[in-house]
Amino acid sequence: MKFSFGYPLMAHPQNPDFLTAEAIAEFAQAAESAGFDSCSLTEHPLPSDRWLASGGHDALDPFVALAVAAGATNQLRLLTNLTPLPYRNPAILAKTVATLDRLSGGRVILGAGVGYLESEFDAVGVDFDQRNALFDESLEVMRLIWSGETV
Repeated sequence: MKFSFGYPLMAHPQNPDFLTAEAIAEFAQAAESAGFDSCSLTEHPLPSDRWLASGGHDALDPFVALAVAAGATNQLRLLTNLTPLPYRNPAILAKTVATLDRLSGGRVILGAGVGYLESEFDAVGVDFDQRNALFDESLEVMRLIWSGETV
């Protein structure tokens, strides 16, 4: 059986003690030592005040935070939980994921989703109604890039 832990940022306001590279490294090392298989971070780049007030949460950039965890560990898998693909340019995301995977020794798990917060889509300038099509397109573009095909 494999166990994963979600980095403890699922509250608002966030505990500032968890918002440091040292804390991320310490948690990741402790998780690896305890036998956890992976560490996950969610992605919410611009949550609305309304969503935060109703139980939502802020989030660190998962790729930056997971890079810190990667540098502090040897085997811990690095999971995005979840990355809303429509928020990001798929070519740049493919490069980000591939870079982190390469530098971590192949430990990245890209948890991908379509996203669900319409206010966050508005904030990042993406059409909420197109999220499913954008998700499919992103998967295809990333697959082509990772396989070395022309995009």
